[in-house]
Amino acid sequence: MFNFNTQPKKYSLNGEITVPGDKSIAHRAIMFGSLAKGVTQLSNFSFSEDLATTARTFKELGAKIHSEPSTKSMVIKGTNHQFKPTDKPLEIHNVGELESLLLGVLASVPQEYIIDGGEFLKNRPQSSTLSFLHQMGVQYNQVSDEALPLKILGSTELNGITYQQEISSAQIKSSLILAGLYAKSKTTIIRKIPTRDHTEVLANYFGAGIDMNSKIITIDPKKTKLKGKSLNIPGDFSSASFYLVGAMLSKDSQITLRKVGLNPTRIGLLDVIKQMGGKIDISNRVDNIEPYGDLTVGTQSLHGTTITAEQVPTIIDEIPLIALIASQATGRTIIEEVQDVYLQNSERVRIMRTELAKLGIIMQINADSIVIEGNQQIKVKDDVDSHKDHRIAMMLVIASNLTTTPFQIKNIEAIDVSYPNFISDLKRLVNF
Repeated sequence: MFNFNTQPKKYSLNGEITVPGDKSIAHRAIMFGSLAKGVTQLSNFSFSEDLATTARTFKELGAKIHSEPSTKSMVIKGTNHQFKPTDKPLEIHNVGELESLLLGVLASVPQEYIIDGGEFLKNRPQSSTLSFLHQMGVQYNQVSDEALPLKILGSTELNGITYQQEISSAQIKSSLILAGLYAKSKTTIIRKIPTRDHTEVLANYFGAGIDMNSKIITIDPKKTKLKGKSLNIPGDFSSASFYLVGAMLSKDSQITLRKVGLNPTRIGLLDVIKQMGGKIDISNRVDNIEPYGDLTVGTQSLHGTTITAEQVPTIIDEIPLIALIASQATGRTIIEEVQDVYLQNSERVRIMRTELAKLGIIMQINADSIVIEGNQQIKVKDDVDSHKDHRIAMMLVIASNLTTTPFQIKNIEAIDVSYPNFISDLKRLVNF
């Protein structure tokens, strides 16, 4: 149990902060560094529970990984795509991003591996990803419904395939890209809607042969030769989002977030805020492998908006925050065509609605849209629960400043999955 705001009045947020390195980029950097030949050096690495699980998994597969938390750095000596067998299951806990990507990595390894995980992943089927990998030549079997635990046997004779995206899932796409790097022929992915492109960007940086445009991604294994690289990981935009929203909704606030990642496929929240009449200043922009810059934002009033299907893949992690913003804006906000959100994050959407309702925030969730009326007053009806979802937990912490009525957050420790120092960093900005 946890109660962040025990004061009889609301707080403001002022000052500047640097958020941890981007978790999605770090996951992929560990993988490519482990697959590559030579040494990879990562700086501004965020040491969270999720990333510790990914690093441990690839150590078990044979990569030599040395971490220095005090300097936020990691050194990886790659295997040159020569992973070793292991006689025990690869335990990935509830790291969903790791699960999807690991399936793609192991698709081209001619060893039998067992992947196991926590309760959440045991109830999340991977039928779509496994179906496409099977078409390429991967053998697998599972206990039930194509969820974990899962036994997978990769092949050195993978066939490239053409995949017409049915849902806008960056994880399915990334799994096929990782498998396609070591296939015998080209793999083509025909996009439904562009999704996060961290996998493609980093793959090419490490030496892959991937051609991309707005409609088609082509992976040419004949052009792929992965080599170790040095990479400075920009600040995690999803982590920064909680501060951005907190400052906008809090009185007399102004904050600056330093060196935040600005990958265009990741920062849809900025577009949504602009549509809602908000303003976030971007300065000191650096267009590197993954672009980054400083974000400055202060207290402001917002109005409702309509978020289109094309925008949804770029806000997939920020939907709980957007629901909170929309409830405090003027007018109605509609998130259109959210079928893909349900397929990928149905549990998070359900929890979001249930827990915000305990704070008096009501939303309508239909088969194809989420509708949130604005100007909703926070009326605390009960304590809330993150249900061990780190993004829900952080959103509820931000929501605590919209009322002077204290409430407790159960399972607040879920924040450690991605941002262990979130509470202490937030307190550095708080002024009562």
